[in-house]
Amino acid sequence: MNSAIVVLNWNDWRNTVDCLESIYQNDGNFDVFLVDNGSYQKNILKISSWHEGRIISDRSFIKPKINNRGKLIFMNFKNNIFDKKKNDRNLYLFRNKSNLGLTAGLNRIYSFLIRNKYQYILRIDNDFIVPRDYFKKISLTIKQKDVVSASPKIMHAYIKKSVWFKGFKMSWSYLKFQRTMNLKKKRYFDNLNFNKLVETDAISGCCSIYKANVLKKSGLGDEDFFYGPEDIELSYRLKKYGKLVCNQKIKTFHKIAKSSSIAKKFDRTFETTYSFLILIKKIGTFSDKLFGYSYFLLRGFYYFLLENNKEKKNGYKKAIIKFFIQDV
Repeated sequence: MNSAIVVLNWNDWRNTVDCLESIYQNDGNFDVFLVDNGSYQKNILKISSWHEGRIISDRSFIKPKINNRGKLIFMNFKNNIFDKKKNDRNLYLFRNKSNLGLTAGLNRIYSFLIRNKYQYILRIDNDFIVPRDYFKKISLTIKQKDVVSASPKIMHAYIKKSVWFKGFKMSWSYLKFQRTMNLKKKRYFDNLNFNKLVETDAISGCCSIYKANVLKKSGLGDEDFFYGPEDIELSYRLKKYGKLVCNQKIKTFHKIAKSSSIAKKFDRTFETTYSFLILIKKIGTFSDKLFGYSYFLLRGFYYFLLENNKEKKNGYKKAIIKFFIQDV
């Protein structure tokens, strides 16, 4: 066994079947592991119907030419050992009883795959569309000398030629302006300069590949992070074992606008704010913590005085109270 592709689903079957359709347009020997994080039964029935050919995916992103997926097999995490000889392109479906969160949901399947001797683990979030040569190109990338994890270039699916991820250098300004504020972000448009293999301070976890043996050494995702930015913290540990790279020659598409509608089903403002405070605490320098904590407290006053959206105001308030008062 060699490569396993992991997709996590939570009450979002439409995006999930689009993602799976794009994966199965790829040639190569791999297994696909779909982990459902406590969705309603309707989601499982819809995904099963797609696999049987009774539901078609969204043709605006990909026009399927082949149907070379294997069987749909329901699995149980209690089965510690996976008795199979080769990659057969089957779709293995695991179900968690409840929404464990992004990191814990992924950790369960990562542990299973490491125990069962997979060499490479690919994570593709369910709101992604990957090209037909994705598996081939990202597999060649991870096999390069000293590379332990890699991501492709990620495009906004709904904003033409807009680049969402191309690799980056870690800085407080990145955390502040590009990941935590709802201000207009600096937008990069695709050009010939973004067409090479570059080292990056962090991979984008939502579309990534890992060497399983290195993932085992570094430790899996930190479950203090329920919903992002677990990929930055994990990258911080992975870098001790080798290079993190972004292959800008591989272009994938992230349906960000669509996935955010699913996130409304939980307190996104609270989870995002609290998670970034945790990130600063875990890997930030003294100056990061000084400026970072001050920024979040000042922004809390802004929310309290000027924010009209009650859900955002309450979510931010909960995060500040939990981190600075309850967790102390």
